[in-house]
Formats: sequence, C-alpha cells, structure tokens
Amino acid sequence: MVLSRAVLAFVLLLAACATPYQPFEGKPVLAAIRFEGNKTVSGGDLLSHIATAPTSGFFSKTARYYDADLFALDLKRIERWYNQKGFYQAKVEGVDELRDDVGRVTLVVHINEGKRAMIRKMDYAGLDAIPSGEMEDIDAALPIHAGDPFDEDGYEKAKDVLLQQLREHGFAQAQVSGKVEVKPEEGSAQVTFEAVPGERFKFGKVTVSGNRRISADEIGSSTGISTGDQFSPQALALAQQRVYNLGVFSGVRIGTEPLGDTPVAAVRVNVREAPFQTVRFGLGGSVETGVRWEVPRITAEYTNRSLFGGLRRLELASTVGYAFVPTIYDFDPDQSGITTHTSAQLVIPNFFRPGLEWINRVEFAREIQSGFSYDDVAARTGLLYRRGPHTVGLGLNFVRTFNVRVAGLQGFNQADISGVQLFRECLDGCTLTYPELRYAYDGRDNLIEPTQGFYFGVGFQQTIRPGSFSYFRINPDIRAYAPFTRYAVLALRAEYGGLFTETADGPSPFTQRFFFGGQNEQRGYSALRQGPKYSSAPCDPKTVTGCDQPYGTVGIPSGGTGSILLSAELRIHADFILNHLGIVPFIDVSSVNNDAKRPWLHQVQRDAAGQVISEQGGVEVAPGLGLRYITPFGPLRFDVGYVINPKDVTTQPLVDEKTKETLVAASRVSVYCSGTTAGCIHESRWAFHITIGEAF
Repeated sequence: MVLSRAVLAFVLLLAACATPYQPFEGKPVLAAIRFEGNKTVSGGDLLSHIATAPTSGFFSKTARYYDADLFALDLKRIERWYNQKGFYQAKVEGVDELRDDVGRVTLVVHINEGKRAMIRKMDYAGLDAIPSGEMEDIDAALPIHAGDPFDEDGYEKAKDVLLQQLREHGFAQAQVSGKVEVKPEEGSAQVTFEAVPGERFKFGKVTVSGNRRISADEIGSSTGISTGDQFSPQALALAQQRVYNLGVFSGVRIGTEPLGDTPVAAVRVNVREAPFQTVRFGLGGSVETGVRWEVPRITAEYTNRSLFGGLRRLELASTVGYAFVPTIYDFDPDQSGITTHTSAQLVIPNFFRPGLEWINRVEFAREIQSGFSYDDVAARTGLLYRRGPHTVGLGLNFVRTFNVRVAGLQGFNQADISGVQLFRECLDGCTLTYPELRYAYDGRDNLIEPTQGFYFGVGFQQTIRPGSFSYFRINPDIRAYAPFTRYAVLALRAEYGGLFTETADGPSPFTQRFFFGGQNEQRGYSALRQGPKYSSAPCDPKTVTGCDQPYGTVGIPSGGTGSILLSAELRIHADFILNHLGIVPFIDVSSVNNDAKRPWLHQVQRDAAGQVISEQGGVEVAPGLGLRYITPFGPLRFDVGYVINPKDVTTQPLVDEKTKETLVAASRVSVYCSGTTAGCIHESRWAFHITIGEAF
C-alpha cells in the first residue's frame, strides 16, 4: 500500500513537471530554442536579447507559444546584437523547426558569426595640450586599447571613462565624443576620441548649510578640501565619506555650486544632523547545537555624538546573557552562568588631519565557552584612517585575563597538570600587550549583500612587555564576488591564520588562537569544534564498560596556532519560488592544527611504543545547503553542513607532573564513535546554523 502511494506520488510529480503541448489560437507550444555556430556569444546571452522565450519552469511549467512573425523580428535582433559585439558580418543562415509527436516545436537557429573587428588604432583629438605623463595615466584607465576585440558597449563605456578621467585631472567642463571607422571585410576598427577639455578648475570656498550645533568651520575642515586645490570629483566623494564617517549626521551631500566663467568650483556641503544622544535596547539569543546556548541575551547601547559640544563621540554598550553548557535542557551548573561584554569607547575625529580618528576603548568581559571560562579587562587605543575603499588601523592593546577555569579538571591542581599548556600561563591570571596593524581594502558594491567586488583584509600582532607571551600573529582574509547568470552571485573566500611563538611549542593565549566551526567559517562543525582538543571528565570504571584507564568523556576545543579556510557559495535568488528567498549551496574546506607554517597537515604523534598520543589537523571538506530570507538589515540565514571526510582527533593526555599520574588518558574524538565506547568521544559530522547576515 505504501509502495503504491509512493508510485502514484511519483507519477503525479512527473505529470506536474511535464511540458504542456496544447496549442493556443493555432500557435504550437515552443519547447526550446537552440543555437548552433555561436562560438563566441552564449546561447543564454542571445535568449536574453530576444522577445521570444521557450517554455520554462521545473515543478510548474509556464507554457510559451511559437509566433513565427515575432521570431522573424528576433532574428534581426540576434544579428544586431552580434553587430554590437563587433561581428559586422554575422548572419542567421537559417532556422529549423523540429516538431515532436505531440506538436511541440524546438527551434534550431544556425548562425555564421563571421570575422570580429579588432581595434587597430586609438587616437585622441583635442588633448595635445595635456602632458604626456597624464595622458599615459588617462589611457591606462580606459577599458579598451589597441589590439582588443571591438565592442560597441565597451566603446561607449570608454567615452564615459575618458570624460571621468579628464574631470579627475581638473577639467570640470570637459566634453567627449568620438567616432569609429570599421572595415568588416578586414576585421578592423579605428577608434578616435574627440575631446574639448576646457580650462583646469580649482576648488573655491567651502560653504556649509543645514548644521545647527556643529560649527561650519569644523565641518568644512573635515572635508579635507582647501581653497586652491585642483578640482576632482573623487575629492568630493572622499569629502562626503569623511563628513559622514564623523557619525554625527544622518545625511550628507557634497557638490559644487554652478560653474561660472572663471575656473573656480565653489563647494557646497549640506548636512542633516542626527539625534545627538540615542539609547537602544535589544533582545536575542544564540544556539550552538550540542555545545552552548545563550538565552536570553540583552543588549543596551548609549551614544553621544557631540560630547561637550564638539565632534567627539562617546559609545557605551553592554551585552548580558546566560550561557547554558552544553544545552539548556541538560546543562552543567559548574560550566554555565552569566556572560557579559561591556565597553566604553571615545572617538576623536579629524585627529591632526581629516579622515584620521583617535579611538580609545575600555572593556570588561565574562566569557563562558564549552570547556573553559574566564574574565578579562582590556584597554585599547589606536588610530584609524579611511580613504575611499582603504582603511588602515594602528592600535595598542592591553588585556588582563583572570578567573580562568578549565572544564572537567575540578579537584585537580591544574597548575601541575601537563597537557593544559593552552591555559597554564593564565590559570593564575595573565597579561597580554600587543600593538596591532590592520589594513583593509573594500571594493564591494554592498556591505550587507554584496553582488560583485573584492575585499582584502590583513591583521598583524606582535607582543611586547609587559606580558606573559611572546608571539607574532598574522591573519589575511580575501573575498571575491561576481554575478553568475542573472539570478545568482558566486562568492569566494580564502583565509589563513598563523601564530608564531618565540620558541617551538611556546605558550600562546587561548583568546588569540584559531578556532573554526560555526556559522561563519567551517559550517560542518558547531562553533569552535574543529581542530585540536583535550579531553576531560574521566570515565568511571564502575559505570562504564571498558574504562580500564581514565579516558575522557568530553572533548574540549583547545584551538590551534595555524588555520586555513577556503569557502565558496552560489547565492541563488529564488524569487520564482518565494519572494525574498535565497538558496545557497556552499562548500567549506578548512583545517586547524598547531603548525602555523603548514596548517593543512594531518599531524600524528606517537610514543616510543608506537601508540598514538596526539592526532590533529588535516583538511576537512563540508558541503552544505542554506536558505536565506532577504531583509533590509541583512539575510536571515539557515545553513546545514556535512563533513564528508572527518578527521579523528586524539587528545593530549593530562598528567600530574609531580606524581606522574595520568589524570585523563589520551582519548579519540571521532564521528565513528558510538558514544558508549570507553576512550572514544563522539563528534557530530552534521551542524545546523541560524543567524542574520551572510557568512562572508
């Protein structure tokens, strides 16, 4: 009975997916359009430039019908599109109408592309007075050059770029036109740009309007534009960015007054002041499956955007939650508790020059994770400079960590236990002092939901005294985005992390080590779960079969000094199924170990008898599927990841250095463990993530 129902459901599904065949008003159903001979232009590109469309859809087909008169016009559109791409000899040589047994039509269009015109020469008329060095820069910025295939769209874009470049060089009233001489039989094109640059302009007086509390002089100096500077649209855009980054205004518009007979461009700054004091509250939570719940999480923020009447900005923020470890239903009171992060930040903009901010910050945090908890206080000061897509930050950080507790070791003298080097330097409190240099280039078209562009960021840390550690840390991150058809965006990411201690296996602060897993990195794992681990909570031989040694029953992430991550996503806009829906197949490839030079290696350490005493690292691959619901503040995201080649981890044994007693024996952490076998700790190869915002 069940089988018959399944067969019936399958038949109904096939019927729903079948292509319709009933004609409409004598016009047959158009099943498909195929192109032959189109070696350069794709069939999808050609379909997007004609009016006729074939029947489409998957679960529900939308019937389209063949209109021979309309398609005759489309053939001319195809030839014209080829002309625009530089194929002036392209011809549609014929169309085959193939009918199936129920009368549906498939059109096969035969195309002869012919010879494509190549740009033989490019000339500039009217620009002889511009110095050769400037002309070389202008020419290099154009999207077409001699030797490139000719494309009418590329030519039109080149005229726009030439006009933009002339204006960037001070010619505010420049005009650009052009002509192209094409010889189809030779496959050549000669491009001539005709320009009237006019005079070079200088910036004039900067006038401010719309301000009430902030003085016009302060706003004017923030633009970085001085009277007499050479005119440049980029300088205006940069000035708008600088004024908006002050954080005081809800709206900023900067432009020039109407240009007159003299080569002077007066600048007009129009601002709309935001509320100078705001208070915000939020309520939320987070779930890391089988690892940690934080419910509820309450956030409060206060911002004063004009402290003592100037442009100084004071930001106070506090987040308080309750962390349940490992779950809210079965939590350990010794590991669970209140977690908080409280900070106060003072930002002083225009520090010595426009665009440069001096940022001072103090923090207090109570962090509770699966395996450890700690308190820390931090003081940070630094300079941040923004210019267009570039951001450079240089800071000095002082962090004091205390009240460190390692899970599963209660009742032991933790300071005497080998194998907890990760925490040893901080068990009685530790100090970390380091300057940090960060650089970022952000060329994405949208920060919340990018569709194209490039991002690169890198951070460098080097510890100094006073401090309990000595290391150098580097963490570059590269991201790229590109449209993939009209309905999808391909997103790529590569990240490396390396923490190099002064001596081999030297101590490093666990707050600066690399932990992968979670919604934004390796999505095949729950938060922090990938990489080296130690085990705690030794088994009880009275209740656990096979517990002939104090094997661990819980695997605790300890982080690594080396990491590598490669991620790829195809972000498909699925509005044809549901408005604002996105479907995202993804794959995450990553590894975390204690070799900063070779983080991709699978490392195994054995004792003199050949027994494995430590096993970690190795590249793991996790494909997955995600759903997105697009909102104005970012996509609401649900991801499921699955590790297809999970690597076993053998934890490091914990030994009392005084008595040489093994407190917790080396234990295996694996997806293949049943969860009841002594010495084998089960690890899930599935992970589920719910959050807001893209993974990268």
